[in-house]
Amino acid sequence: GTLRAILAGGATKFRAHQHLRACPLLVAQPLPAWAAPHSPRPDGRLILVFLRGGMDGLFAFSPTADPRLETLRPTLAQTVLKQGIPLADTGFSAHPSAAALARLYDEKHLAFAPCCGTTDRSRSHFQAQDIFELGSGAIRGTTGLLARSADWLGKSRESISFTSNVPLIFQGARQQPGIAPLSGSGLELSQDRVLAAIRSMHRGQVSGEAIDKALSTGAEIEAALPSGMDPKAARGAPGIGGFPKVAEIMARVLKENPHMAVSFIDLGGFDTHANEENSLSRNLTALGDSLLALREGLGDKEWARTQVLVCTEFGRTARENGSQGTDHGHGGLALLLGGNINGGRMIGDFPGLADASLHEARDLPVQVDWRSLIGRAMRDTLGMDQASLQKILPGLPGLG
Repeated sequence: GTLRAILAGGATKFRAHQHLRACPLLVAQPLPAWAAPHSPRPDGRLILVFLRGGMDGLFAFSPTADPRLETLRPTLAQTVLKQGIPLADTGFSAHPSAAALARLYDEKHLAFAPCCGTTDRSRSHFQAQDIFELGSGAIRGTTGLLARSADWLGKSRESISFTSNVPLIFQGARQQPGIAPLSGSGLELSQDRVLAAIRSMHRGQVSGEAIDKALSTGAEIEAALPSGMDPKAARGAPGIGGFPKVAEIMARVLKENPHMAVSFIDLGGFDTHANEENSLSRNLTALGDSLLALREGLGDKEWARTQVLVCTEFGRTARENGSQGTDHGHGGLALLLGGNINGGRMIGDFPGLADASLHEARDLPVQVDWRSLIGRAMRDTLGMDQASLQKILPGLPGLG
């Protein structure tokens, strides 16, 4: 069960001086080769962070070299145009609230794909999330993509989901993942005799400290959660506001259990139809702080064998709406992090913000298929070959 699972085993670049050019929609475009390829690490770890609600990637990392940005976003672009943090050699700048993400980029521990997404064009949270989690391009299926990954890993390397129940991405697995529920982003561990015995067994160890801290900070974390998030778009996922307080705990649990090769967590609160500057700024600060805490908690050695993928179901409209927010879009931002990813660069192409370059003249196109991003991370961390990846991610474009 939960406690056993937790405690077992003790790129084309967009430059400011270049003319912006339109590119055709390439949904199945392979992920471009790394500038400095490295050998796969079959003993590595993959952490998938899913932001439910459709995060506005153009707000987090903005193409400030594109003159159309201010025209399309006369309100939402002002802060980044005046105070943005340049992301070298890309023509993009990070919003000041994403300063931690910019730091990771400068340290070459983060790369970003501004036009990543799925085959979904419905702009429905539910359908887009289902397509992402199923991983096949279909809107229905019997197994999620991480369920198939768990079955491939077998019993020697396990999977864990930091969720209250088994999410679609893990449903249908023969090798069931461990479940470590989050309550306000705190680990939800039952106060019973079994827990008392386990705490006694782990007393004085790092794993024991992690359990105690999770239990003692639960109420504080719950109080820190933002109000007003859309429960439908979040599908029950906790808000990100409290996550920085326990990201280090999550890291400690994983560090103490190196056999946990695949982890999943989902976070809500990213459906920003109105007043986006305030709500998304808070969320971006929390996201950056959480990822820094995760790196620190894992330590240099574990971080070097870890890749973290941060994805969302779709991006948002290039043009802001009348409520100083944005509506459901198509291509969106994905982040790849880790200590051995050759970061500090952009993944894939960025066609610019001209109407002819946008999907249906309103959204970013999808230039990097989500299966390519996940497939490459699985290959490099878990040692999966192309044949295995095609079974886990049907329709996966060639990785090059």
